[in-house]
Amino acid sequence: MKSFSKWTIEEVEETFHLVLQKHHERLIAWMTHLISPSETEEQQLTQLSEKLLDHVWDWNEEELKVYFIIPLLNLVNFEQENVQPFLSRELSMTYQDEKIAGVVDFVVANGKRSPKRPFFFIHEYKKEHDSSDDPLGQLMIAMVAAFKLNNDGHPVYGAYIMGRYWHFVVLDEHSYAVHTGLNATTEDRRTIWSVLKNTTQIIKDWDTETISA
Repeated sequence: MKSFSKWTIEEVEETFHLVLQKHHERLIAWMTHLISPSETEEQQLTQLSEKLLDHVWDWNEEELKVYFIIPLLNLVNFEQENVQPFLSRELSMTYQDEKIAGVVDFVVANGKRSPKRPFFFIHEYKKEHDSSDDPLGQLMIAMVAAFKLNNDGHPVYGAYIMGRYWHFVVLDEHSYAVHTGLNATTEDRRTIWSVLKNTTQIIKDWDTETISA
């Protein structure tokens, strides 16, 4: 068995014949249809951003998750009637008689008690000065596994985080795209929140389509 943590983006590209696209329509649409936060949401975003700025060089991965990422995700609110966010859940697939598996940090999926059909991942949040491993490769192999397990042709969305920087990623069959990092300690925080809110609508549309199919 090969764990998600052992994959690099080069290995994922070569194994699954993926091609990086600089200008991907789905990524552009995801990143540009922005929603404005309410006054209360703006205040909470500012407080979180300032807290991150104060501690970004000191927090370890668990502290980054507990004190910034989870409060931000709660502010977005991914919970829907048939969709839930899940933390630290295992995902696996078999490819060419080899099992590929790992624990994903955060996934939004169908399912009440366990994730059934993954839509969106946040995988690999690292402290800012941690240069170990390949966070894009580890996120991408989880997204590939979800795309193949879903087997419905819909793209899979995700993000990886390095301290203050958020990198949004979309996988659409054999093409993928990565948005350059958004800085959560600046005005980019609104864009990050808005992209996450956009994701909730994308998921709602997919889930409605699945139910009615």
